[in-house]
Amino acid sequence: MKKTLFGLLPLALLAACGGGAEKKVLVMVKGSVSVAKTDNTITVKEGTGYSEEEIELKGNKPTTLTAKTSDGKSTTIDVPAEPGYYILSLRSDTVVGSFQQSGTESAGGQVISQESLKQKIDSLDQLTKGANVSAANHNYLVAPNQLVKVTDNAGARIFGPFRRIPAAGVEPPANGKPLEIYKFSTNNEVRETIEKLKKMTQ
Repeated sequence: MKKTLFGLLPLALLAACGGGAEKKVLVMVKGSVSVAKTDNTITVKEGTGYSEEEIELKGNKPTTLTAKTSDGKSTTIDVPAEPGYYILSLRSDTVVGSFQQSGTESAGGQVISQESLKQKIDSLDQLTKGANVSAANHNYLVAPNQLVKVTDNAGARIFGPFRRIPAAGVEPPANGKPLEIYKFSTNNEVRETIEKLKKMTQ
């Protein structure tokens, strides 16, 4: 009996640890960003370029984040109790994204028909306008200073604007859940992609 109890003890300790963050928030900014782990205060220093910071939140209760900018302004963001992966955009432009079926941003050397190309252009154009955007369609539009839940899976992989998905592939999450990959871009990035695709239809 004692041996059985001692054998179960490691399992009980693992269960108590929770096995990873229940909620994650990916903060996207233009400039630089830092997060105080003690009170989840986000400090944004406006500038050029893109920066992001991932925040891990434990527990099953709502959490309040505070974002401070270099001009002294302060904003509070309420993160719901529901577990999952969220995006918080503190940029001045709109960010859009979608689930990546194959885990890559493009088809590489694969030949794409003109019809498929036109469908892709139409799909991207609708995405920039917020048309047909929904969690059910696995595509998302994040307005400035908005928090959006992307997935229930906190172990998902999210690649923000100006960051490419590794060509060698992405390792599965440590939480044992299926690999989910999402790619987000600024509206300007998507419009540039649309223009490149249009040239391929001519």
